[in-house]
Amino acid sequence: MSRLYLRIFLSFWAVIVLTVGAVILINWSLEQAQRDEVEWSGRALRLADGMERRAGQALAREGVEGLVRWAERSPERGRRIRIFILDRDGHELRGQRLPWELRSLARDWRRTEALPETPRRGQVVATVSDPQHGRFLVILTPPPEPLVLRLFGGLGGGGLLALAMLFSGLICLWLARSITRPIGALKQAGQALGDGELAARADRASTARGDELGDLARDFNRMADRLQVQIERQRQLLRDVSHELRSPLARLRVALTLAADSASADKRADYLARMESDIERLDGLIDEILRYVRLKDQPGLERQHFDLTDKLTDLAESARLEGSARGIVVKLEAPAQLIISGDAELLGRALENVLRNALRHSPAGGEVELLAEATDAQVSIHVLDRGPGVPPERLEDIFEPFMRLNEARDAGGSGIGLAIARAAIELHGGNIRARNRPDGGLKLSIELSA
Repeated sequence: MSRLYLRIFLSFWAVIVLTVGAVILINWSLEQAQRDEVEWSGRALRLADGMERRAGQALAREGVEGLVRWAERSPERGRRIRIFILDRDGHELRGQRLPWELRSLARDWRRTEALPETPRRGQVVATVSDPQHGRFLVILTPPPEPLVLRLFGGLGGGGLLALAMLFSGLICLWLARSITRPIGALKQAGQALGDGELAARADRASTARGDELGDLARDFNRMADRLQVQIERQRQLLRDVSHELRSPLARLRVALTLAADSASADKRADYLARMESDIERLDGLIDEILRYVRLKDQPGLERQHFDLTDKLTDLAESARLEGSARGIVVKLEAPAQLIISGDAELLGRALENVLRNALRHSPAGGEVELLAEATDAQVSIHVLDRGPGVPPERLEDIFEPFMRLNEARDAGGSGIGLAIARAAIELHGGNIRARNRPDGGLKLSIELSA
């Protein structure tokens, strides 16, 4: 059962239960009050007959102190029945605080010393006097009405219905607002994001919720984060591509001008050779950019089983030939046979890019190691070089298109090879990580499903 569904259900259920319970409680209180009133009416008549006589006797025998002791020991005095004795100045002899309904009676007594013609509900009122001690007003109050009746008893049937409707309406209003407010906030954030405000997010109140709407707000923010990163990377890619294309184009323009102005055939041939080299570089760069874009947009791949060891052997041989001019040694350690499922050509190009990156950054006379190992669950491939390494905070940057360090620019390369490698490896469900070696150099680790 979903949390939002449970919240709605419990809210409506609480409204119904509380409304029905309140009606039942009020009806019961009304019935109980009617029974108490009938019982008190008969009892009050009996109390009124004897209260004045006993109070007067106590006053005559023991004075004011006797009257106070009579009130404290009177059998009529109980937890719910209270006795008050007022002197001629309206002061209560025992210092009790008068209830609000007796204050007007006390004022009238202080002014006229007359009994009220119509005492309030159920009050028993009598006067006692003594020539020596004066006249006193004795008031006996009935048990108080239940709190429910004091609060709601005067509303009547129509008033209670209106109160129930108001209470249920407030709960429904709170429930509706708690649902529509985060939806409205998400709508505004979505519109802002659609209008190009990449920083637009669902507010903190929406993401802090513990129900499905909170999940939706958090998922929206994660989606917006990824979208912002992707768009910013695309913008950066366009800037980098523009920069990468501008340099060879500028060299082509200069070489073309020099070739046109040169009178020597040898110099023209040299300039034309340089132009051809730059054209090949441009062609290779554009091909790699298109390959990277296709990989990022490719939904899947056609898998087939192939021997990874054979592929690594061919790559190691090619790397040895390329590195021999600088005296770089390429070592390969791999099982005799390593069968995996994937796109052999695509994965081979990715591994070639990683291996070429190691060759470019290795010093002359250095060593590049290509290691492969397999477990039941995965295949691990490691490429290690003795180059200058990478600052720890930039280890992830080397897998971004054209995000090259100064050393990489000095070593040549297009700056997109490792980005293509990561895209191809992730398309196979794997991952690639970079770490600096403790004794110098860089280690690139690739993990693929076996």
